[in-house]
Amino acid sequence: MLFDFQGRRVLIAEDDYFVATELANEFRAANAQVIGPCASLAEATRLAPTSQMAVLDVDLRGQMVFPLADQMLQDGVPFVFYTGFDQPLLPPRFAEVVCINKPMAPQTTVKILARSGLANPQTIADLVPQLRLRARELMQDKSAADRLVELTLRRAIADPDPLPVMTQVGPWLERLMRTLAEDHGRRLLH
Repeated sequence: MLFDFQGRRVLIAEDDYFVATELANEFRAANAQVIGPCASLAEATRLAPTSQMAVLDVDLRGQMVFPLADQMLQDGVPFVFYTGFDQPLLPPRFAEVVCINKPMAPQTTVKILARSGLANPQTIADLVPQLRLRARELMQDKSAADRLVELTLRRAIADPDPLPVMTQVGPWLERLMRTLAEDHGRRLLH
């Protein structure tokens, strides 16, 4: 096993049985706890709250997965698209989401997730791509979004209070960023 997901719960939303089975087997071999695979948007949406990350096919039995992707963005759950669609066809709000094009080998998908920092972020730097994605959701202007990420990281570093023991850094940073966007959003546009 090259990568160890350390029991992290990964949702697989894929309607092709063989592809879903191969993905699930590869993630299990990498010590992930697989949720699903889910062949429908309804099933994936129902199981998503228990996931820590996800692999989402864009089209699940004729339904676009974007409502689930939006919910995952809002909840701070990292995910990638695994699809036959070209990335330019995805809505602009998903411009920062990693898009793995089929027919990519499932082993390569596991490798991309493990190396992207989505599998098990170890440092703040691993979280920056997800923070940028969330910032772009909050601020439509790319430069303003990047300034928001910078402001968030500066505030996090300057915070004199230590995080409670069980607090996850990623969701904490995203909450801080939302607060800063509400308080300073207009100033970041200039």
